[in-house]
Amino acid sequence: MRFELKQHKTHLIDNQKIDVYYNRVTTRFSLSINQQQVYSRLLVLSPWRKQQILINNTPYNLTIIWFLLWRSSLTPTQQSDRHPTIIELLPERRRKSIMIAIYLGLISSIKLTLGILIYSNVI
Repeated sequence: MRFELKQHKTHLIDNQKIDVYYNRVTTRFSLSINQQQVYSRLLVLSPWRKQQILINNTPYNLTIIWFLLWRSSLTPTQQSDRHPTIIELLPERRRKSIMIAIYLGLISSIKLTLGILIYSNVI
């Protein structure tokens, strides 16, 4: 797992190129449609964000959650087969947040187990 300052992913919706950027140091999340920036916010103070964005005159909901596990999605306001849903805008970021949560859970459970064993004089 190497450290990348900026994470980037490109998606295609209704023949529109959607670029998603996330800077891990500044926590700036940016979304561009056809190289024109539509959304850019710092996520440092608010772990939940919801914004409505127009793509080809179709309203989409942009949802970003980064409190415990990363989650970012782009869903049409009205569900239809014509308008696709992007379940995860940055799948690599989601994968890394899941791996870190699993690692922290394992380390915490090992520490807790060792603490209980030492306290009960088993070790």
